[in-house]
Amino acid sequence: MSKKVGRSFWLLWLIANVIGNMLLSSFVWEDPYDMRSRIFLNEILHGVGISIAQSLVLRDRFAKEGWWLPLTMWGWILGLAIVFFLPNLSLRSHAQNMPSLSILMIDFALIGTIVGICQWQLLKSFRAAGGWLLASPIALSLSTLGLYFGYMAKSTILASALQGAIYGAITGFTAIKVLRSPKVRK
Repeated sequence: MSKKVGRSFWLLWLIANVIGNMLLSSFVWEDPYDMRSRIFLNEILHGVGISIAQSLVLRDRFAKEGWWLPLTMWGWILGLAIVFFLPNLSLRSHAQNMPSLSILMIDFALIGTIVGICQWQLLKSFRAAGGWLLASPIALSLSTLGLYFGYMAKSTILASALQGAIYGAITGFTAIKVLRSPKVRK
């Protein structure tokens, strides 16, 4: 690591997650999409935006940063595919209506687990990397609170900003803890 990881890193990580979450997803909130399709497309674009934003923040701070983007995107796509295509999970069973908050939280915890495992592959050389496996699903699950309130307020900007802020705040604190921890000897 050539740059320090501290408060400025956390703030930059938070801003990157908010912008990454908001930037691309604003294109899918047109009327022709049903709610299920909007959520699915929105979350794919959130995954792409967050992956790019996080990769930019990790540049010069993490030796394996080049793999962050593809592994994070793979985790989002795999997690969304599982949640979307398994019939017992929310995005498939609620075609026109907004899924309940509890179902969204469970689904996003599943997505966060998969994303976290993919990202952990790069972080596992750090002693505190196991914390990432807990933080990722918790952060993504809790981020649905922002998403949900934004949907209820019918504001895509608010939904995306709150979701990105919650996810970024939690994972940012964890990223600092992980990246500051000593490397594991092999």
